[in-house]
Amino acid sequence: MNQEINDRYNELSQFIFKVGEFLEFTHKKVNLEIQNKGTFDLVTEADIESEKMVIHTILSHFPQDSILGEESGEVRGNSDFRWIIDPLDGTTNYSHNLPLYGVSIALEKISSSEIVVGLVLFPELGDFYSAVRGQGSYKNKNKITVSKTTEFKNALFCTGFPYDRAEKIDMLMSYYKNILIKSRGIRRTGAATLDLCWTAEGRFDGYYEIGLKPWDMAAAGLIVTEAGGKLSTMDGREYSPYTSNLIASNGILHENLLKEFTQ
Repeated sequence: MNQEINDRYNELSQFIFKVGEFLEFTHKKVNLEIQNKGTFDLVTEADIESEKMVIHTILSHFPQDSILGEESGEVRGNSDFRWIIDPLDGTTNYSHNLPLYGVSIALEKISSSEIVVGLVLFPELGDFYSAVRGQGSYKNKNKITVSKTTEFKNALFCTGFPYDRAEKIDMLMSYYKNILIKSRGIRRTGAATLDLCWTAEGRFDGYYEIGLKPWDMAAAGLIVTEAGGKLSTMDGREYSPYTSNLIASNGILHENLLKEFTQ
């Protein structure tokens, strides 16, 4: 591993647990302050404070790095590295006292447009997923791989719905119906990072969603590919965390899943 990447991985892979402890502590508060960013898009005090924690740590140790955060926007630096952070993925779950939420931290090498580190922690599940480009994916330090499911009818998929779902409901239900009747089923966790990490470890055979942001995909997307999975857009183009939709799969089923959106 490149020393610059190694230093950043070591620092943030340890610090992410402090963020997790903060989220768990705040989650137990009775009067959790919740604000609306949109009709269904929520932000809590935990989102805001946990992002501040991550940004402070990054800038304290790597002051020349850039940062793209869900709540605070972009901090521009002079180095070749950009951090993409989601301080609390699954805010609606969090605000309804569900344990399906996490913190996601990715490191991008700007010159090559590659995500080189992905870190995702689900504090109340006790699960930490990590990947470094070219070195595989891990859950709690144990190597993980995608499923080996070969037939669509035996596959379990997952999805999520965008905040503007009312405007896209017919399209969303069409996708859902087509896949549901041909597969073993579809699940929805309410957290894109969890969907992707569970695809990486073979709990799900594939995942799709529209209306995503870079912080939803960057870290967990790398975890999927390093676990042997495949990513693309829903129209078959090359994946980038800066696209707005995503298909993730075990690779074996990818072309069949892609057909459900391009036929």
